[in-house]
Amino acid sequence: MTGIGAGSRGHRQLIKRVRAQPRHPRSTATATATATATRTTTRTHRNVTLITMNIALSLSVLLAAAVGVSARTYETIEGRPCFRSMTGMMDSMFYLAEDHPELLTISDIGDSWLKNNEGRHDGKHEVPDGGYDIYALKVTASDSKARRSEDKGKMLVTSGVHAREWAPPELLARFLESLVHGYNVDADVTSILQTTEIHAILYVNPDARFMAERYPDLYWRKNMHPIRCGGGYEYGVDINRNFNFMFGDQNGASNDPCADDYHGPGPESEPETKAMAEYARRLFPEAQRKRDPVAQRNEPFGEDVTGMYVDIHASGGYVYYPWGHKDAKSPDDEALQALGRKINSFNGYKLWAGSQPDYLYPASGDTSDWAYAELGVASLGFEIGDDFFQECESFEADVVPKNLPALLFAAKTVQKPFSTIKGPDIVDLKVEHENGDIRVSATASDGKMVNAIRDFPDFRTGGQAIAKVQLYLDVHPDDYREGNVRWDMDASDSKYDSSEEDAEIVLSRTGLAPGRHMLYARATDSDGYTGPATSVFVDVSHGSRALRGARSS
Repeated sequence: MTGIGAGSRGHRQLIKRVRAQPRHPRSTATATATATATRTTTRTHRNVTLITMNIALSLSVLLAAAVGVSARTYETIEGRPCFRSMTGMMDSMFYLAEDHPELLTISDIGDSWLKNNEGRHDGKHEVPDGGYDIYALKVTASDSKARRSEDKGKMLVTSGVHAREWAPPELLARFLESLVHGYNVDADVTSILQTTEIHAILYVNPDARFMAERYPDLYWRKNMHPIRCGGGYEYGVDINRNFNFMFGDQNGASNDPCADDYHGPGPESEPETKAMAEYARRLFPEAQRKRDPVAQRNEPFGEDVTGMYVDIHASGGYVYYPWGHKDAKSPDDEALQALGRKINSFNGYKLWAGSQPDYLYPASGDTSDWAYAELGVASLGFEIGDDFFQECESFEADVVPKNLPALLFAAKTVQKPFSTIKGPDIVDLKVEHENGDIRVSATASDGKMVNAIRDFPDFRTGGQAIAKVQLYLDVHPDDYREGNVRWDMDASDSKYDSSEEDAEIVLSRTGLAPGRHMLYARATDSDGYTGPATSVFVDVSHGSRALRGARSS
């Protein structure tokens, strides 16, 4: 149904190493993972020290660099030294978990088809008999004092649903690595991990990933369930058509076992689908789900739901969100479209969703519609790059720097995504030591990110005036309680009356205890929507008293 360069609205994979797994004979190259994770650059000008400059630039530099700080080498896919093979990838993740157990944990959540079933052998191609475990990775700060696990926002990101798409697992792994290595280095990363759990399944479809890496000429997409389809190589079930929402709808899937988008014999019939679905159901609150997702599909979830799901595929350069099974808006389109538009402000990808001009074709029983309709979470997907087998040069220069900051931004909104995404964004935040005081400057915009798509009309969530910009000391705004410290920042032009405003405040350094502090800035618009918080570290070398208990507005 799709070819190289076209979107696949696909599927997910994940794996783990417990005992000897089938190796990848063609994946013999090795890569050295080296990086530095730094965000704060300091320069001195007269008596002013600039601590943090342009937010988008600093995040892009941080995340593009944070591929790990290990000198270990890992197996890569032949001809693509930028992509770790499945074996190399899972080796690197297990080492990362061993080095950072306080941030990363890995769990076995299920089995691939071949783990418990016999594969089809043709005498020409090696099949990974014995199959694979499917693994979920969780990144969060276990030492967070502000929130327990049950109080943290949850984000699930998957990749490797369609086996022939080489780049998505590597991008997702680098996102996880940037979080681990960015903790206590980058303020936004630190804030996210203290308030949120990032869950990831790198290889939803590991059996087929083995085939796709070893025999790329087969363009293996589906799993390795040898259901009918004669004796060729077109067998298997498309995991991304096997989920239990609009399953079997022939407008967006096929009942032909040889078709690329064959939906399988029944909803969640495949062990890979079931492993992912059951894991997701455990993550997100049951109370926010609908009794009958299909019958109630035209009813909005409202703005109090929590959680986000992201599926990463290749290729074509699209951001997609519900609805995917038909060319029509979902009942929560205002929030989902605002999310898609803001992601576009990072990567420039076209919007593939119902009612959008770049809606390509329907996909029924897919992960994105299912996660939104059944679980009630904000749901979207990325179609990254321009090839199933992305070239390393373009992956490093284009795919990585555009999409890592996009994923980080999405992670800042997961506590209440349908409300937060409608609020204004802090698009710039600066902290300066000036003449013994601390000057904080911020730019808040209701429309800059959501209205970034060229030739698109401005979106209704992006036209409100900024009503206030607030700054919090050492407490995330969502965790603010009486006795914590919060300030109202002043509009630089003396009045908040436009959709983009500069704000500032000068803090006395003598009122801050010596050491490192975290400042959180966020803005509210005239409709009452408050956007995501943006954070920055500030180091104070001298001080006489803490500001705990000071007056807050």
